[in-house]
Amino acid sequence: MTSTPDRRMRLRIIVLTLGAAAMITAGLATEWWWLLGIGVWTVIVAFLMEMIYRP
Repeated sequence: MTSTPDRRMRLRIIVLTLGAAAMITAGLATEWWWLLGIGVWTVIVAFLMEMIYRP
């Protein structure tokens, strides 16, 4: 079974969102504001990818 470009893009968005959630959680737990900021920007990127790329 081969994966279509739509599935690969969806997987990228999910991975970005999960990674961002992990970074935000770790940033809040350790009070590292730079890590929290990177996590927030990653969520923004995932949201923009979801808005721009519509299969």
